[in-house]
Parts: sequence; structure tokens; C-alpha cells
Amino acid sequence: MLTKKKVIISIAVLVVLMTGVMLLGNQEGAAEAENKQVTIEAVNNKVYVMVQQVNFIEKAAEIEFKASLEASEEGIVSSKVGGKVVQILFEEGEYIHQGEPLVKLEEKEAGNNLRAAESQLSAAQASLTSAEVNLESEQGNFERLKVLFDHNGIAKVELEKAEIAVKVAKANVEALKANVLTAQVNVESLTDSLAYTTISAPISGMMDEKSVSLGQNVDSGTILGKVKNISPINAVIEVKQTNLEDIKVGQKAKVTIGEREPLVYEGTLKSINGSADPSSRVFKGKIQLDNPDQALKPGSFAKAEIVNDQKVEIATVPLAALAGNEDSCYVYVNDQGIARKRSVIIGETEENVVVIKSGVQKGESVICTNVTTLQDGDVIEVVAE
Repeated sequence: MLTKKKVIISIAVLVVLMTGVMLLGNQEGAAEAENKQVTIEAVNNKVYVMVQQVNFIEKAAEIEFKASLEASEEGIVSSKVGGKVVQILFEEGEYIHQGEPLVKLEEKEAGNNLRAAESQLSAAQASLTSAEVNLESEQGNFERLKVLFDHNGIAKVELEKAEIAVKVAKANVEALKANVLTAQVNVESLTDSLAYTTISAPISGMMDEKSVSLGQNVDSGTILGKVKNISPINAVIEVKQTNLEDIKVGQKAKVTIGEREPLVYEGTLKSINGSADPSSRVFKGKIQLDNPDQALKPGSFAKAEIVNDQKVEIATVPLAALAGNEDSCYVYVNDQGIARKRSVIIGETEENVVVIKSGVQKGESVICTNVTTLQDGDVIEVVAE
């Protein structure tokens, strides 16, 4: 009995061991099968994409500058006479024409002074007329006495008295002529002073830097504002000495205004200063831009590009390949069936093509579909190029 019991126990243990081995074998087989399935799924989990090779084109080289807009011509509105401001006929930013009245000063004092001067002129002219009549009379008397003297009709002393009278009359006339001339100059000056109480625009343009108020007492020479001609308008750039050989007056330029919705204007480099600024050591250049609708304003910041005679290669890709935002742009490059995320710096966009300033190389292809859902390292399969 004892022996049987041992045999039964041994068999039971053996069965348990075999069952355990079988269960363990089944679990390992299931795990291996699962791993195989995962591997198969990973291999087959491809993203099907279309790609396009980076295109390099040759174009004229462009030198980039920071720019600020300035009026092409500036006129200072100032008072030529002193007085009290009684009318202001313009608003800041308003477009006005040359000769248009802008400010009126009180006329009372200038008018009174002019009327007084005109009275003085009339009196001087009347005195001159009287003196001229007297001179004519003395001259006639002298000529009559001379005839008598020549015929021994009078003594010489009487003729000499008549001659002296003529000289005195002539001197009086000359003095009164000087008085009349002085009075005329005074009247003209006061006439101008009266006219200067109306201050007019020195040039046509946009009113800026208004500095006058109603009732203000101004002195001669007081600046009341400025008129700025902004059609055309200048984009002023700072040119380093190293760039002087690359740009010339007359070259075409592009000026870009704004960042979010940039506007590009065509212009021409009109001038470059002959000497550098003593503090910054740069030369100022002016690009002239047409501005018929007055949309461009002085003080705006811009970016200017001047085209020179050299040629450069630039990279372009389809706009569809670009992802990200204006602060961080990127593309996906096909790296032997793997999508590689590549940060790029973009340039100008034209139609459906964007210039890539840096981030891609010759011979590379960029992915043009599924760029918003791709991840760096995704397995891809190219279905079309």
C-alpha cells in the first residue's frame, strides 16, 4: 500500500509538472505570436504621401536693408510777423495745396499801421509836387533874368540870387523825393505785414507736427507746423561701407511694409549720401516710391531689398509643404522612407511657391501631403512625385 501511495503521488506530481510546462509553453507562444503581430503592424503602418524635389532657381542677388519712410519734401509753416492767432484753417494729417491759407493772425494793428503809412506817403507826395512846381518857377525866373543880364538889363547880383534860388529848390525836391521813397518802402513793408497775417502753405502735401492753438500770441519766426510732400515718398536706408560697391543710384528696389499682411512696393534708388554719418558710420540712401493715394505715411518702418548685378541660387518648395506658423515654420523631408521634420526660414511667397532661405539642401524632396498629421520619424511611402 505504501508503495502504491508513493507511485500515485509521483504520478500526480508528474501530471502537475507537465500541465505547468504546457501552460507555460502556451503563454510563451501567445506572447511570441503577439510580438510578431505588432511587428507586422508596425511595418505595415505607413503614411502614403506625395513629395516634390526642392527646386533651385537662379535669380539676381538682393541686398536687404532696414528702412524708414520719410517725406520727399518738407516745408515749414512759420509766422513772418507777430500777432494773435484768430483762425486755424487746417487739421493734422489733412492734405493741402501750395498757397492755401492755414492760419490767420489779428489784422487790426497791421491795418492801422498801414493806413498811417499811406497817409504819410500821400503827404510826402503832395510836398514833392509843390516843391517841383516851385523849382519850375525858380528855373523860369532864372532864365528870364539871364536874358536881361545878357543885355545889361540887370545887375549880376540879381542873377546870382536867382541861381541860388534854383539850387535851393532843386535840393528841396531831391530831399522830398527821398521822403516819398522812404514812405513808399514803409507802405510796401506794412502791406506785406498785413498780408503776412494770413499764413499760407509753402508747398503742397500733408499737414504734420501741428503746434498752434487759437488765441496764441506768436512771434516772428514761430514754427506752427510742417507740410510734408509724401507723393512720392522716400524709404531711407542705412548703407554700410562694405555694401557701397554693390549698389548704385538708379537700381531697382522692393520695399515691404508690414509683417502680417505685407505690402510690396517697387521703387528706385535715387541717392546715396557722399559722406557717412559721423556717429553711425553709415551712408544714407533714399529709395523713391510712388504714393499717389497717400497710403504710405512718414515714420513707418519697412524692409528694403535692392537688386544688384550678381546672381544667386534660391531654394523653392510648394506652399503645400509648409507647416507651422509665422514664428516657427517647418517642412518634412523624405529621408529614405522616413519623414524628418526640418525647421526652415522662409522668404517671399508667390502664387503656390515659397522661397526657403535655409533648412533644405539640393537633392532633397519635401513631403507635400499630410504635413499637418505627420510626426517626425513616421514611416512613409511615396505614391507620387
